[in-house]
Amino acid sequence: MALVVRLGLFGILAALGLAGLSQLRLHPPLASRADADTVEVLARLETQESLLGQRQQVSLLLNRFVGAEITRYFWGGFTPYLDVLGIEIPTTMKADVVFNQDRVQLVLAPIGGDEIYLARVEAIENAPRGVVCRGSRPAPDPEAFPSQGNRLLCPAGWATLPAVRPAAAAEATRS
Repeated sequence: MALVVRLGLFGILAALGLAGLSQLRLHPPLASRADADTVEVLARLETQESLLGQRQQVSLLLNRFVGAEITRYFWGGFTPYLDVLGIEIPTTMKADVVFNQDRVQLVLAPIGGDEIYLARVEAIENAPRGVVCRGSRPAPDPEAFPSQGNRLLCPAGWATLPAVRPAAAAEATRS
């Protein structure tokens, strides 16, 4: 096995040496290229990275909302006031709270984005259950949230946002 690795390494080094002797052009890293295709690829990657960062930030915020509403339910009922829950909405998003006695829903819509996010907490058999979802505009009908057993599910065509630990979110924003 070690012999195969050595021969492979020698082969790669020999090919690089031959490329240097014959002055073959090796392409520079993607970030240092300046042609139109590269600029388009880099713009797409930046947009995708921004969307993933936004999803992580929203997931953390909405999961905090669900936890706070579940706690609040045991104190006497849901609340439509985000400041009572200690939740602050980023300035890049528009928030809408839909509230009644047996359920509360927070819809976050990024300004200028196609994707929207929502968190829903509902009392099912006298116990609060929550779900965090993402999907496309418009927000689903309040009756579109199915439940399976004791679990609340996202509406059809919507995806569940995973829970993000605060430490993982802080780590991702640093890099």
